[in-house]
Amino acid sequence: HNNHGPAPNIKLDLDQAPSLLLLPLSRRAPVCPLRDAAIPSSPPISSFLPADEMAEIEIKTAPADFRFPTTNQTRHCFTRYVEFHRCVSAKGDEAAECEKFAKYYRSLCPAEWVEKWNEQRENGTFAGPL
Repeated sequence: HNNHGPAPNIKLDLDQAPSLLLLPLSRRAPVCPLRDAAIPSSPPISSFLPADEMAEIEIKTAPADFRFPTTNQTRHCFTRYVEFHRCVSAKGDEAAECEKFAKYYRSLCPAEWVEKWNEQRENGTFAGPL
């Protein structure tokens, strides 16, 4: 049973939320339990792009895949990375049909993992089935 009182009323400008989430944990403002504490503001994402480019932004992720029904998408990320590199190996670097796999793994996988896997492929130590 929770005897800590009601949860604080937290308001967050959704236009600013993505920029806050991009900060490394060490640079994020500390969580403050005080109800009326000020949260430092950051400029909205829309302020970084000219108005005519805002309409062109389209954010997509990989479509749902029945092979990966759970919330944890680690295996989905790895599989899409492997599928992309298998496709490129079979059809060449410029194959348009491989681009969808690249978009999928880039939207699912953390950049650090991709960098590590790319280095492993270059060194011949990648554990995946390429």
